[in-house]
Amino acid sequence: MLDRVLASQWANDALAITLRSELAERAVLTVIEGRLGQAALAGAIRSGLAERAAGELLDSGALARILDSEEMEQLVGQVLESRLVDTSIERVLAMDELWIVIDEVARSPAVTDAIAHQSVGFAGQVAGELGERSRRADARLERIARRLLRRRSPGDDADGAVVMPEPP
Repeated sequence: MLDRVLASQWANDALAITLRSELAERAVLTVIEGRLGQAALAGAIRSGLAERAAGELLDSGALARILDSEEMEQLVGQVLESRLVDTSIERVLAMDELWIVIDEVARSPAVTDAIAHQSVGFAGQVAGELGERSRRADARLERIARRLLRRRSPGDDADGAVVMPEPP
């Protein structure tokens, strides 16, 4: 019995030393980079192992931690700064389907009503502002003209006192 325990301990120690060796590292890289790694990946996909792994990531909360990590933030920042985003946007803008959807949305009753309502409101604001500016400009021009012509305004008497007109 003691021989079995010693042999087992010796085997465990030998395995631990072997797995930490450079030889083990090269062996793993050879498997991953070779046909055996490709076969393992294809088998994982075919057997549903990839989906089960994704499910485990979701269930364990690991995916949420990954998405909330500083590393993911850096990765997304690098993606946004890369040519990938510009190229993707250019490809989307070049699609006829996008412009068909935009045309349909622009013609929808809700959008045309909203534009019409906004236009009426904006036109009212512009007209009000133009009217106010026009009244101020008229008053200024009238004052300038009176000064130039040295005339009194219709409501002034000879002393320069303002006389209020009679109501009709």
